Amino acid sequence: MKHSFLLLSFILLLAFCAKAQVAGQGIDVIHYVINLGQFDFSEKTFQGVTEVDFKATNDITSVVLELKTLEVSEVTCTQYDVAGFEQDDDLLVVHFASTIPADAVAELTVAYGGHTFNESWGGVHWNGEYVYNLGVGFDSQPHNLGKTWFPCVDNFTDKARYDVTITADNGKKAICGGNFVSATDNGDGTTTWHWTMPQEIATYHISFTVGEYELWEDVSNGIPVTVYARPNTAAKVPGSFVNIKEIVAFYEECFGPYPFNRVGYVGTPIGSMEHAHNIFLANSLI
Repeated sequence: MKHSFLLLSFILLLAFCAKAQVAGQGIDVIHYVINLGQFDFSEKTFQGVTEVDFKATNDITSVVLELKTLEVSEVTCTQYDVAGFEQDDDLLVVHFASTIPADAVAELTVAYGGHTFNESWGGVHWNGEYVYNLGVGFDSQPHNLGKTWFPCVDNFTDKARYDVTITADNGKKAICGGNFVSATDNGDGTTTWHWTMPQEIATYHISFTVGEYELWEDVSNGIPVTVYARPNTAAKVPGSFVNIKEIVAFYEECFGPYPFNRVGYVGTPIGSMEHAHNIFLANSLI
């Protein structure tokens, strides 16, 4: 009887430890390369492939990431063989065929897609021919919702660099956090937009939006200012941002040099959200 009780306790302990896995344990994510495409605005779905470049902080045989509602179809790794993976609620657990030693660097590639998650505020929102993410939510616990559009270590302290490429139908723009790199016409009715974020930021601070936009540009004390607005509000942008130079100068006077590369805004149906380089501002405020 005593041995049976000990065996049962051991099994329960193993089950608890498996359930208590923590995203990002044993790794430090260095860089995310996020690729999105095949947007279906009627079904509200997209397909994605994200590369997670990480460094092992100790010997590991698995990696735990977070991904909410989107379904993973394949996981590969450049340096190590993947033995398998499973999704458990918001967790993606990837198992390796051998141990990855401490300080080793690896590139994990995850293919996924499907229906996205959103709450009343945060997550991925679809509005007609527009789609965008809000990096935090008020209802979700914890509040960070990077996990709603790419597999990641979704907490407020784990920071990394980003490259985001988005393929959308011609006539639509894809605007993301970071610096604009290129817009490549693919010759098939789509354009691929590439943005890069050289600073290390948390997952809730990176962002994207896809839709029909017009760009207004200015410069404040050497800092580029970009505002992407819907065509029906674009004419109102100069008047709405008439004080932007004085505001930027005031903040630099109070807090020091601006730490990013541009001051950026995008008009979205729900706002406002302070994504780095890419503040989502409610259309009604323009």
